[in-house]
Amino acid sequence: MPLEKLTMAKRSPEPAPLFDEFRFWVRRPSITCSFSLQFDRREDDPYAELLSLQFPIECLEPKKFRGRETVARFFGREGLEAGSPERQRRPEQALKAVGSLHATRTRFDVGGFLPPSMCWNLCTAMTAGSVTSLSASAFWTKRGHAYLKSLAFRGPEFDPLADLD
Repeated sequence: MPLEKLTMAKRSPEPAPLFDEFRFWVRRPSITCSFSLQFDRREDDPYAELLSLQFPIECLEPKKFRGRETVARFFGREGLEAGSPERQRRPEQALKAVGSLHATRTRFDVGGFLPPSMCWNLCTAMTAGSVTSLSASAFWTKRGHAYLKSLAFRGPEFDPLADLD
């Protein structure tokens, strides 16, 4: 085979990065609480509690998602509170995420689980204007789905647009 044909081979497209850093503006929050009887027989607790925090977000970074908006949903989970038995022991399998992100042409969702006290504190801080942005480190598991490895809620002194290109 001639050398020219070997050097003219098609290049495969650049692989997508495995990690992305997301930045969002956060808007006014809404919190939902419910308390009911537990109908799931697999649960020992006779009562069911639900706490969720929702807040509109607008994506600033990465560029390909800039301007996309959605309502982020985080659910309170008792086992995530500091000092709970679930938090006092390291699980046998490594933890995968604190949340997840789905991003396709028609879908853009962000959500996860937080300690209930954090849901209340974040709602209070967002309402007061003390929290204005969210940064999240994402690990892409497959096309359109990423695990969120960390979340950082920041106040008005942090400018998420400062070092964007």
